[in-house]
This record gives sequence, structure tokens and C-alpha cells, in this order.
Amino acid sequence: MADETHTLLEDVSPTGPQRLPFVADRDVPLFQSRLTAALADHGIAMDATQVAALVTHYRLLGEANNQFNLTRLIAPVEAVRWHYLDVLAVLPCLTAPDLPDRWMDIGSGGGFPGLVLAIARPDWQFVLTERRPKKVAFLRHCVAELDLGRRVQVFAGDIEPGTAVRALLSCGVDVSRETCGILARAVEDGPRRLPRLLRVPPFASAAFWFGQEDAWALTSRLPPAWELRQHHLLPTGDRRVVVLLVRRIN
Repeated sequence: MADETHTLLEDVSPTGPQRLPFVADRDVPLFQSRLTAALADHGIAMDATQVAALVTHYRLLGEANNQFNLTRLIAPVEAVRWHYLDVLAVLPCLTAPDLPDRWMDIGSGGGFPGLVLAIARPDWQFVLTERRPKKVAFLRHCVAELDLGRRVQVFAGDIEPGTAVRALLSCGVDVSRETCGILARAVEDGPRRLPRLLRVPPFASAAFWFGQEDAWALTSRLPPAWELRQHHLLPTGDRRVVVLLVRRIN
């Protein structure tokens, strides 16, 4: 009952009750049980090693959050719903054969969505980008702890049209031969900023997390070479969607 009481005290409103700090012995077991149930409820296949890696990431996030305030949503039930399920539910959209297996995550923060997707898809490669030094350090720590360094790179800096190619090159991507997808989940002023990145040649697909109003605002600003493939409604509620975009093949 103590775990459930802790959950009820967690109010997603910034004006709600003060949040309890993360305590691993209390929060990690509840997170694991709720995550396992959510994966089963939504038909998301994960093996035991992947579930363990997600649990490890949550523990690392919680420990760092007590120092750096990486996220407001750290209580187990909130974290499963608003972070992990919110990311993993989009996997069916990203596995089409014409989509790339390399992705750049813009503003990865605590590792959402890129690090979670890297755990879910061990055959994909990722560049996690972040401009805030504390979050960069956290991402690099997670990559090391989860032994993902062979296929996950962390780039420290802002990603704009003029810096995107340099970031990819610095992470070992051959932009003359390889295409890459863009991921973005919590980018400030995303409907205005993100369409500019679509003009960068290596990018051939994009998946952006938005509320429905911002999703439609973004699709009205697409460059001519891009088209909307899918609006994927997320099970997390609050009218959240993932906008899947692809570059037209001439």
C-alpha cells in the first residue's frame, strides 16, 4: 500500500503536491512490475535482457534526478506511462523496411526517445544530441552502464541545419552514403524549428512526438520534398500523437 500511496501523491500538475524524491528500493520494483504489465497490455515484445536494461535506465534516471532534476515525472507509474510507454508504443511505426536503422535524437534529455529505442532495437544505431552539460554527462553515463557504446553516440551541442551534418560526421556517420532519421520528443517550439532540419540531405525520415494541435501545425510547414505518412495516436492519452514523415523519392 505504501507504493500505491506514493503514486497517488504524484500530481503531474506543476502546482500539485511536492514530489517525493526517488528511492531505488521503493521505486524500482514497482516500476519493473508496472512496466512489465504495460508491455504485455500493449503487445510490445521485449525479452528479459531488454526489460532489465529499461529498469536499469530508470534507476539511473531516478538517481540522477535527485541531483539534477532531469524530469518532473519520475514516480514509477508516471514514468512507465509518460516516458517509456510513450516511446515504445511507436515501435510499429518505425519498423517499415524503407525506414532507416540509424536515428538522430534531437534533445535527448534523459534518454527519451533515443536511448529507450536503442534498448528496444539492438539492430539500430543512434546519435543522441543534447546541449545541456549535465544531461550530456548523464547520457554518456547511461551509454557506458548499459554497454551501448558500439552503436549509440552522444553529441554535445545544439542541432540546427548548419550543425547537423557536422554532428553526424563527428559520430562516425558517412553522410555521403548513409541516410538517417530524426527523432524529437520534447523540442521547444518544435513546429517551427524541426521543419528546417528536414532540409538537411542525410535525413530521409522523421518521427516527432506532439499534441494534436502542434502536430497539424508542423505538417502545414513541411518542405516540398517531404510528406506525412502517418499520425500515430499514442496510448498515453492527452491527445498525443507521433507524426511520421518521409522524404519523397524522386
